[in-house]
Amino acid sequence: MQNYPFNYKNYGKKTLNIFTTVLLCLIVGFAVFRIAFGLTYFRVYVVGASMEGTLNGAVAENAEGGDYVYAFRTSTPHRGDIIVIDTADKPIIKRVIALGGDKVELKEGVLYVNGIIVEEPYVSGDNNTPSEPRNTFPETEIPAGHMFFMGDNRDVSIDSRSEKYGTLPVDNMMGVVANWSMSFKSAVTAFNTFFDFKVAKAFTN
Repeated sequence: MQNYPFNYKNYGKKTLNIFTTVLLCLIVGFAVFRIAFGLTYFRVYVVGASMEGTLNGAVAENAEGGDYVYAFRTSTPHRGDIIVIDTADKPIIKRVIALGGDKVELKEGVLYVNGIIVEEPYVSGDNNTPSEPRNTFPETEIPAGHMFFMGDNRDVSIDSRSEKYGTLPVDNMMGVVANWSMSFKSAVTAFNTFFDFKVAKAFTN
């Protein structure tokens, strides 16, 4: 039986080539993923207390303590969605309550849409004081193509109940906060906080 000498030099080159190819594929794959992800989602840093109970907000844009979530770029909101809205003042993050043609009413913190009580498990009783004047709102029909939105912290949220915003066109919606992002909110927040990503514009509430 003839023995052939093992060529360590060629073996090392082959191993290096395989490693380089795998590394290059990973880098390219990650780059493609980042581009595709960025075209589909955008990151949101929450500031303010109006979504308290659902999302923790920092006290200021440059302060720590706010939640990070990702919003899906879409132009189709549904009732109950947490959305990011572009306003003349600043981007805000709220929850869609009603859409064009719906009738909305609040009676001491109890929400009615089209005359039917809406159960809102995301609204804490501590954030929805019945005697708070803003938690009573007369029945109002939402104009076509518009949306009515509120924060989950009803006692402090400035939203469609106020003259500042009222109802806004659906076209003002920048995106819907993704369900997976809410499910893994702690991990998403920890990841972004650890890597100290800078957010050009915070999304207040």
